[in-house]
Amino acid sequence: MRHCQSFYRFFALLLSALVFSCQPAEKNLGQPIKTHADLVQFFKDWRVFQAPKMIDGVPDYAVAAMQQQYQELGNWQKRLQAADTTGWTVPEQVDWYLIWAEMNGLDFDHRVLKPWERDPAFYVWFFTEPSDVPDREGPNVYGCVELPKYSQPLSDQDAAEIATRLRKAKLLYIEAPKNLTGKARDLWVLGTRSIKEQSKELAAFAESIKTEHADLAAAALEARDASDAFAGWLASQAKTKTEVSGIGKDNYDWYVKNVHLMPYNWDEEVQLLQRELTRSHSALRLYEVRHRNLPKLQRVDNETDFNRLVNEAVS
Repeated sequence: MRHCQSFYRFFALLLSALVFSCQPAEKNLGQPIKTHADLVQFFKDWRVFQAPKMIDGVPDYAVAAMQQQYQELGNWQKRLQAADTTGWTVPEQVDWYLIWAEMNGLDFDHRVLKPWERDPAFYVWFFTEPSDVPDREGPNVYGCVELPKYSQPLSDQDAAEIATRLRKAKLLYIEAPKNLTGKARDLWVLGTRSIKEQSKELAAFAESIKTEHADLAAAALEARDASDAFAGWLASQAKTKTEVSGIGKDNYDWYVKNVHLMPYNWDEEVQLLQRELTRSHSALRLYEVRHRNLPKLQRVDNETDFNRLVNEAVS
């Protein structure tokens, strides 16, 4: 009997071990978030994860890379949701919500927008104009050259850095056509225009610095050639793009609520805009009545007078 009991105990332990080994292992989600300092470190780590992997100085937006990022995104979201915010101040809790919203933004990019797949303008590599917000509005390729972020006139060190990054354009525009499989015609047409404008800006930039930084000028022209080749490929594919780019009201409502933390949906925003349009028309009619005895304003038909009137109005 004793031998039978020992056998059953051994069998039970063996069965428990087998069942445990067959269960999926819980992925290590990193250090738990218990304090606001933990959240700050989590945010820094998240921003590193959010950036695509770089291969020889070019961001990897290939299908496999994006699928892997989207799969791992879920683990980051679970870790944030598991944060213990008990006793946190209101500003500290707001920080939690901001990170939550940013994660929702990346989730939306993967599920709906897919700019690396649908929008050629995503691959603009060279910007000459500053952004009017802290980060450029709309999705854009990681690692692009933001000329306004460099002090002017350019130092030799900055010129060398920009030249190195501009020479990556050729590799970028070898990879981009592999990723761009979307069918949205309006995104394709406007994106092609953006790439062509980039080519002109690169040529103008090369001309402006050819005396001070000859190597940078050469790099800019190399990037221009790569940009032209990419624009040519985009133009050749345009006739196959026949779909629309709209994401639908349901997706829009989810986005404004969970990413921009807005309290209004599409229908409510349309109602607000319509109300403001009606208010503007009413104000215009009131002014027309008030000034009905004055001579009518003359239309301006040349650029010189137009600029003069604009400047006078601003002053």
